[in-house]
Amino acid sequence: MVKARGARRSRLSTSAAVLAAALAGDLSASSARAQTDPAKFRAFLASDLYKAAFAVARDAIPPAVLPPRSDLSSPDSTVTIAKDVTFAKNGQPRSGAWWSRSPVSGCGIDTVINIFFSVGERGRIIPVVALPGTTHADLVLQRDALLYAFTGVKLRMESCPDLTVTNTRFEAYGLHGSPPREPATEAEARGPWWETWTVRGCGRAFAVPLEFIPDATGTTINQSPARIREG
Repeated sequence: MVKARGARRSRLSTSAAVLAAALAGDLSASSARAQTDPAKFRAFLASDLYKAAFAVARDAIPPAVLPPRSDLSSPDSTVTIAKDVTFAKNGQPRSGAWWSRSPVSGCGIDTVINIFFSVGERGRIIPVVALPGTTHADLVLQRDALLYAFTGVKLRMESCPDLTVTNTRFEAYGLHGSPPREPATEAEARGPWWETWTVRGCGRAFAVPLEFIPDATGTTINQSPARIREG
């Protein structure tokens, strides 16, 4: 078990033109809370600067997750503001962060591509490709949970050097085996939850259940090798 420092954050995420057209409702709802100018943000999503940043992120997605030249355009793609986005007079972001989520399916793929964008010094757009799927873990928890997911799989095939998480699936609030349901209270929604991560390598695939148990000091990650299933 590990205490992963860092609070649980928003759930974790296309061509820029299609994305800008698809976001009207979702972006407006987020902007009402975050005070991000919707018109400026949509204009930025259609800009060459954002298209270039998105292309960098697209090229960084492992082929096992998304084959080369796959199209990320999707009418269900969404953007969620993670940190209020401010803009310079030329329309380029000066600060802020957001998640881009693009559902993809077909050709053996059925997942969500999640990319976290932040604005660095001098307006530089910094993309980070997160794990695919519907995980509720933030970037810190994703990094820490990888160790546990991979360790469990390596017990099954020690000779495989390259493992990749090709999907994550949020299962339910509560511990392993809890059925899918809406949380009864806000406190329950901030409590334990469990997921199944798909780990692939050397022509084999494994379903790895993981439990996430938050408390005041961080989040404990539980993984039991006996629960891992191949196929």
